[in-house]
Amino acid sequence: MRTSSINPKLVLFVAAFAAFLATFNETYLNVAFTPIMEYFSVDVGTVQWLATAYMLGAAVMVPVSAFLYKSIRTRTLFLTSVGLLIAGSLTAAFAPSFAVLLTGRILQSLGTGMLIPVGMNITLEVAPRERLGTYMGIMGAMTTLGPSSSVILAGVILSFFDWRMLLLVFAVLSLLCFLSAAFILGNVAKLTYPKLDMLSTILIGLALIGVLYGISNAFSGSIILSAVTAAAGIICLILFLRRQKRIENPLIDLRPLSIKPFSIGVIINMLSLIVIFAMNIVMPVYLQSALGVPAILASLTLFPAILLSCVMSPAAGRIYDRHGPGILLPLGFACIAVFTAALAVLISTDCILLFALLYIPVICGSALIIGPVQSFALSRLSYEMNPHGVILMSTGFQIAGCIGSSLFAGIYAIGAVSAAETGFSAAAILAAVFAIIGFFCALFVRKVSRLETA
Repeated sequence: MRTSSINPKLVLFVAAFAAFLATFNETYLNVAFTPIMEYFSVDVGTVQWLATAYMLGAAVMVPVSAFLYKSIRTRTLFLTSVGLLIAGSLTAAFAPSFAVLLTGRILQSLGTGMLIPVGMNITLEVAPRERLGTYMGIMGAMTTLGPSSSVILAGVILSFFDWRMLLLVFAVLSLLCFLSAAFILGNVAKLTYPKLDMLSTILIGLALIGVLYGISNAFSGSIILSAVTAAAGIICLILFLRRQKRIENPLIDLRPLSIKPFSIGVIINMLSLIVIFAMNIVMPVYLQSALGVPAILASLTLFPAILLSCVMSPAAGRIYDRHGPGILLPLGFACIAVFTAALAVLISTDCILLFALLYIPVICGSALIIGPVQSFALSRLSYEMNPHGVILMSTGFQIAGCIGSSLFAGIYAIGAVSAAETGFSAAAILAAVFAIIGFFCALFVRKVSRLETA
């Protein structure tokens, strides 16, 4: 529900700021795991819960956000979500024990799980149809910039302060977002007050917890426990899907998945995000462990690619608005496939500059994909189905992050048993394989786009 008093560009600023914070916080605290372990005298398995619990909390909140978006006024919901980030950050920053730190991290995750889908829905509400690609390109730039830049900023902060400063800085950033929303954001959603089906909520929560926990611990924990947990999650997911078809007010309307361009768009988006999460973890680890590069320099090696991707994403959005996704998506995946393969082949070099240069087309390739494919997929849905389409897209984001982080880190670790070069090459080749799959999916989108313009 748009009003003449709403400035779409200012609203986009708030939504993009929130998307940046949400994705930034996914990996921001991970850099400080070692000093946190030393401070609280906990082991790796315990400190890992700061990442695992965060991921699970965010994933569970994503499906519920569709109900909340249609039940609570936009401004109130948005401020509540950012407020949880602030409360969680301050709780964790002054935590006297690891349990309190974990509690603060979980509070953050609840806000994060709502921010991405709510921000995307707000963008869809206010964006002029003829500029949807540009708006979604900016949102895509923030989801790329967030996890990529968090490692750099965290490394710089930890060079001068202890781990608590990370949380205080994030609290300040969240407060700035809160104040911006308080002054700029209006109530843009049309409320329909749907009924919340509690059984559906429980089932999807258990499904996501089971599947994501199983994936994230497949390489670092008990394989049997991971398999059992994932299987239980899949069973809950099947029960959830069956229930959505039977009840009058489903928690998530699954009809968007029956629209082939949308479902292919979700897959393409996930494939691109998997590569981003994977390479943002594997690259710094390899540079530090194999080449002995300091943490800050390893992070700065990624910076040119991150900076250029932020320029590329809005540009890709403008191209989408004028010409559609036909050329952007295949070109993006071609860049990823060629240059991740090049990184694998040229692994014997110790030239940091070459790594930085080869990494640029990988991340910029993703920038050509994320905004345009989200615009393409969501534009195929009706206004009523958009919130549910956003939830499906956002859930895919969480799954992609989990696969990208866990699968590729596991592949790297297995290969690195013989040599770090072997682990990195295996991870880079796997990324190229994901990109090739994405390329063929992109050809379908290109075909659809051509038929529509014919």
